[in-house]
Amino acid sequence: MIAKVSVKGQMVIPEAVRDQARIKSGDELEVGFFNGLIVLRKRRPLTAARVRSILLAGRDLPQMAPRDESAVLQTVERVRSRSRP
Repeated sequence: MIAKVSVKGQMVIPEAVRDQARIKSGDELEVGFFNGLIVLRKRRPLTAARVRSILLAGRDLPQMAPRDESAVLQTVERVRSRSRP
C-alpha cells in the first residue's frame, strides 16, 4: 500500500491497516525512526496491570556476570568516544 504525504506532513493510514492495528479515531500513535524505517505504534496507557506484568517478566532475566558488566562498560565508552567532536 502507498500513502502520500501532504504539504503539511500529514498522511492517511489505509483503512485495511487501521483495521488490522485496531486504530480508531482519537487513538494516539508513537512515531519513531529506526534503521531507515518510520515506525508507528499505537500508544498503550501504562496501567497498574501492565506495570505488574512488565515487572514480573523481568524476574526471568538472567543475572549479569562480572565479565558481562565489564563488556557493557567498555562498549559504552567506545560508543561515547566516537560521538565526541
